[in-house]
Amino acid sequence: MNFETFGLEHNLYLIGTFTIWFLVLFTGKVILNLEQRRIFVLLLIFITISQELIDDILRWNVGIWDVAEDLPLHMCGISFFTSTYALYSKNQTAFELSYFWGLAGAFQAIITPDPTRFVMDVSLFWNFLSHGLIILNVLWMIVIDNMRCRVGSYLNAIIITNGILFIISIVNSILGGNYWFICEKPGGESPFIMGEWPLYIIGFQISGILLLGLFYIPMIILRKKGKQFAISS
Repeated sequence: MNFETFGLEHNLYLIGTFTIWFLVLFTGKVILNLEQRRIFVLLLIFITISQELIDDILRWNVGIWDVAEDLPLHMCGISFFTSTYALYSKNQTAFELSYFWGLAGAFQAIITPDPTRFVMDVSLFWNFLSHGLIILNVLWMIVIDNMRCRVGSYLNAIIITNGILFIISIVNSILGGNYWFICEKPGGESPFIMGEWPLYIIGFQISGILLLGLFYIPMIILRKKGKQFAISS
């Protein structure tokens, strides 16, 4: 696929994604009542899970679905489930993991997409749909549900992330996969990808810790000021 990062097509998708985020959050905060919000949350959960299943079906139908590549075991794939579970249950740990993984992982996937994964005509659209939904789920919990990361959640996220990395490395060795991109670096133009294997993993680790810390700062500010991250009230 002929894809240019920050080219016209990419920029249009970015504008569309940001616009949808704003409209959904504005509607949820200003227009919907409590019962309508509950229904909308169920709709978000349904869309999030459905799009993952539809993507698998599409890949299966064209003969490109591969157990070594297409299980929902990447950071963003796991974030699908943590974010939908947190949306439904308001589980604090699930929210915090979704916050760090969603913003650090999914946001990179829409800012610097990996065109090598765009193997179908709808792949670019699906990239923005899937990752955009993860971020939207997290933003909904922040803006509408007023959920915040606890003190110590940053350290917890680092420990849990590295624990999962260890488990995923075993899964990769069994399936011959590259989940979490720890066996082969991803495509795209991310500034966090430096060098070849295994050196780029060191950069991943360092940049990941810094990036999670960067996204933790707004939560520190919100907790200290005791403010609701609201569009309007």
